[in-house]
Amino acid sequence: MIRGYRKWMVAAAGVAVLAVSSAAAGTTAGAVTPVAAPAQAVVPGCEQGCESVFSVALPGGSRLEGLQRGMSAYLAYWDGAALKDSTQVQGTDGFPYATVTGAVCASDRCTVSFGYGAHAGAVAAVQLGAKITVTDKVEGVTAEARDLNGDGEPDAIVRQSTYEPDFASAPLYWETYLSHNGHLVRTGCTAPGADTPAGAVAGGCPV
Repeated sequence: MIRGYRKWMVAAAGVAVLAVSSAAAGTTAGAVTPVAAPAQAVVPGCEQGCESVFSVALPGGSRLEGLQRGMSAYLAYWDGAALKDSTQVQGTDGFPYATVTGAVCASDRCTVSFGYGAHAGAVAAVQLGAKITVTDKVEGVTAEARDLNGDGEPDAIVRQSTYEPDFASAPLYWETYLSHNGHLVRTGCTAPGADTPAGAVAGGCPV
């Protein structure tokens, strides 16, 4: 009787140990350690938040973003969630453009349109590499980033004034610019008072 009781106790203990070991193994295998997602970089100037005006996807998972906070405009160049560079584009007067309005990109080149002052616009040509590099800019009354000839290249149109007899009453005309090696090359102008051109024009320019 005693020998039989001991055999029963040993068997019961073995079952208990097996059950505990199995439970422990199950707990270890099923445990999931939370991993915090990497924090999104903050664009300098946007610490209190900025509006995203545009975001253009580029090859390799990068993108160019135009951001606005009040009357301050920023460009941000991202590689996934990593901020490669950011900048404010300055006009010929030495002050940053106040508003950013749009962009056209092809690979690592873009034209970006801006507004500043009461009646002024600009388009900047930028090169994207280790940082954002402004390679050219044109300014006028209004300006738009465009692809003017359907070749996928970032171009520009700019509205100008003849200033005759004065700015307020002078007729306006359009200039068109095509991208060439990072520069914006003027192709020509419309007649004063003409509608916005759909493509590049080759007419003479008033001034």
